[in-house]
Amino acid sequence: MAKPTDKQQQIIGMFDSIAKTYDTANKVVSFKQDHKWRKESVQEALRHVYAFRGDLQGLSVADIACGTADMLLCVLERIAACKGSVASVCGIDPSAEMLRLAEQKIAASPFNQNARIRLDCLEAKNLRTLADNSVDLLSIAYGLRNVVERKEALKEFTRVLKKGGVLLVLEFMRQDKKGILGYLAHIYTSKILPFVGMLVSWNYKAYAYLPKSIERFISADELEEELSDVGLEVVQKSHYMYKSVSGIFAVKL
Repeated sequence: MAKPTDKQQQIIGMFDSIAKTYDTANKVVSFKQDHKWRKESVQEALRHVYAFRGDLQGLSVADIACGTADMLLCVLERIAACKGSVASVCGIDPSAEMLRLAEQKIAASPFNQNARIRLDCLEAKNLRTLADNSVDLLSIAYGLRNVVERKEALKEFTRVLKKGGVLLVLEFMRQDKKGILGYLAHIYTSKILPFVGMLVSWNYKAYAYLPKSIERFISADELEEELSDVGLEVVQKSHYMYKSVSGIFAVKL
């Protein structure tokens, strides 16, 4: 049996190999809904930040498994749209290739002059560049499934969040009770999506991994239990694409 570190390195290597086509593949396989899901979930997360904090000024933000920075830039866009401001912004990902593309995307964005943006090549289980009780909003989009030592990562999320800080998890969740539409969505993700991803990335193995990782992952209810175990209280669950994708919002009390 492979060690957790070996499995994690295999996953990181896979993302290094598909980094150049990652954004295009996401848009194609989600029918361009990925941006909509990010925008809506970030808006809800900021609503919770405001409720617990009282304002959106001088926020400390961290995006874990940030990839090419789509989620990170979405967070900055929504904060700006809400007339808020940031004191610090950190994108963290273990894939050096993803971070290289993230740097390019940030440089081409309206936030290219923001010296507060930092990118760190780290795994989610060890956020050593983030201090205890320092983050107002921590997000992880489509990344938690790929963290082999997930419970260690959740402990780290709790450590770095401030009291009243908000965690947003946007993720493909395992569904135990699918229903007709959920079953059709399952057929798409398990049978069709790998071929669509291959056509874009020329890497069938990487996109065949996606449905397997969903089936091996936990449900939204199970994630809620795990978050509770580390001191995070779920305050909202939102679902997209017939519950194939879920937004989980939790607060450190």
